[in-house]
This record gives sequence, structure tokens and C-alpha cells, in this order.
Amino acid sequence: MMNRTQNQFSLPPRSSKAEASARKAASCPFTSIQEGVVRLAPRLLLLASAFVAAPLIWQTASASVVTWDVDPTNSYIRLTIPDQTIAVTNIGNVKLQMRDASSTSQWTDTGGRRASLDGTIATDYTDGTSISFLSGSHNLYALETTSLRPNPADWSAATNSYTGTSTALAALGGRVRGTYTVIILPVTFDAAYIAFRSVQLDITNAVAGSIPITNGTFAGNTTLCGIATALADVDGLEVLSFGQPIPDVLHGQMAPVVEQNAAGGTITNLGGLNRKLTYTINIPNLAMDLSGTIVTGSAAGLIVASAVLPAPPPPPTLSVRRQGDKLVLAWPTNTTGFLLHYATNLPATSWTPALPLPVVVKGENVVTNVITGGAAFYRLHKP
Repeated sequence: MMNRTQNQFSLPPRSSKAEASARKAASCPFTSIQEGVVRLAPRLLLLASAFVAAPLIWQTASASVVTWDVDPTNSYIRLTIPDQTIAVTNIGNVKLQMRDASSTSQWTDTGGRRASLDGTIATDYTDGTSISFLSGSHNLYALETTSLRPNPADWSAATNSYTGTSTALAALGGRVRGTYTVIILPVTFDAAYIAFRSVQLDITNAVAGSIPITNGTFAGNTTLCGIATALADVDGLEVLSFGQPIPDVLHGQMAPVVEQNAAGGTITNLGGLNRKLTYTINIPNLAMDLSGTIVTGSAAGLIVASAVLPAPPPPPTLSVRRQGDKLVLAWPTNTTGFLLHYATNLPATSWTPALPLPVVVKGENVVTNVITGGAAFYRLHKP
């Protein structure tokens, strides 16, 4: 009798009818998939049980590139630039204020403070386990839905300035006002109109490596987020007797403003391969260059996006057939990385690598064992 580590099967006494039934069953592949386990036909259990352990978990646990489609009705970014004192050349200290074009007291969402977001987000995603945001691979942009001054069509190449006061659609912007104290009298004036167009955002990991997901959530301070590129159109105005401190600009390239995001996000399983990404934006320290003038503020917002995970490849089939007094186990070589394990009882407390090692025969990994002794239970396992 051979050692049990050689994965023998024991054959109970059978009548000729039982032998025929067993031979028929032994020539059949697995017949059902349930809860990630591929099981043998019941008749084959006269010989043994062989199965693939958790193939469905293996299929969805592999990292793959997943592209998320952003929902513009629920995704946005909102800027906050509080009143602040800045130094202006040839003037001195000026209290800067961001306002609507039509308001002297507030900067509202409809006045250029808030922009809806649309596009796609590219990630390297392992379902329920980790996520990596692929910087430079996104197409995440702010929608241009607010009419703001200046209008690029009013630009004069001859004078390098705007010759009109019309508006055009933009993503973000507003009116820049200033308050300057002359002796003891504060004087408030309009300094410029600014509009941001072609705004592209970026999201990337804050540190090297993937971001862990626990119970569907990834933590804050694990990503960087902000404006990667934008074109700034600035219509500077004459200020009292000081001339025009802020120059006119057409499509000025804005420096990237990508900072650590204090918020995190969630991944929701919507059933099947459908997933929802909810990414909260909370950037408390933001520095923006408004045509040479550095102002500080913050950004908040939300991105809601959906994705369909790549369809998993079909699990390999472990086939079992009788060949004389031997049992032959085989599985395709085109599903790489799987190892044949066995146990002597179910439920198994441990699994042992099966011997002998497989040999390749006509595109299959094949293991042959002599049928003697007790039962053995087989599985294919991918570490």
C-alpha cells in the first residue's frame, strides 16, 4: 500500500453496475459551482472529492486598472478665498476680497465659486482591498457653466488687453476687489475680473504604494487632490490714481495646486461587478496664484463615480478520470499559478501540496496517482 501523501483514492466494493456508474462519473468534469467551490458530480464521490478552493475570490482579488465614470450631477468643487491682506506693488497693503460680478458683499456658488465635475478617474483597484489613483491618467475636469468676465473674444492682440466687458462661460472665477486705507479713510475698489477655464483636476496617492481599504473605506490624508492645469483670463482695472496693478492676461497657464486631501472616500458594492466611488474633497490649505498675486484659501467638494469591474476570467476546471488502477487529475496550462493540494478529511484544517509534481501533456498539467488506501480530497489553489 502506498503512502497517503501520494493522494490515493480508495474504491469500495462495487457491483458491475456500480463500476459502470463510477467509470461514467469519473470521466465527467465538475458539474456545479456554488459559493466559489467547484464540486464533483455526486457519483464521483465514490472515488474521492476534488475541487477548486475559492476561485471566485481569486477572480476579484486581483489588481486591475478600473476607470470610474464621474457623475456630474453629484460631483463638484467649491473654493473658499477669505478676505485677506496682501502687498500690492506701488500701493501697499490692500485687503483683497473675492466677490460676484453683481455683488459687493459675497462670492456665491452661482457667481463662480463652485463648479460641477465630470469625466473619468483611473485607478489600480483590488476589489475591497486597495486602490491607487493613477496620476496623469485621469480625465477629470470642471464644467464651464457660469458666465464670467473677461471674454477671450474681447482680447486685442494689438494692445495686449481686453477691449470689452462681455462674459463667456467659465468653470470658476469672480470679481477681485480691494480695500486700501488712505490716511484714515478706507477706499474700496474693483481691481480685476478673473475667470478660470479648461480646468483639469488630478488625484494621486500621498505616499508610494496602494491605499488600503477597510470595510469599504479608505482614510483621509492618503491622497493628494487639486487643480492640475487651468487657463486664467484676467481683466485688470485702473485703480484710483495707482494705474493698473493687475495686468490683463489671456489664457495664462495656472501653476498646479495639488495638495494633501484631509478627507478619504468609500467604495460601495452595488451588486455583481458594479461599484460606486465616493471621494470627499477637503483641502484646508490652498495657495493660488491670481496673476502674480498669491492668495490663500481652501477647497471642498465631492466626487461620485461608478465603475464596472473587469469580468473575471473563468476558473480552471480540475478534471478527474480513471485509467486502470490509477487516477489522473488534470487542469489547463493556460491558467497559470495554480497548485494542486490535498486533504484527507473535510472540512480540512490544512492542505498539503500534492505529489508527484504535474507534468505537461497536450496542454494540461497532469498528476497520476495509484488508487489504494483511504480517500483524499483535492483542490486547485492560487497563492
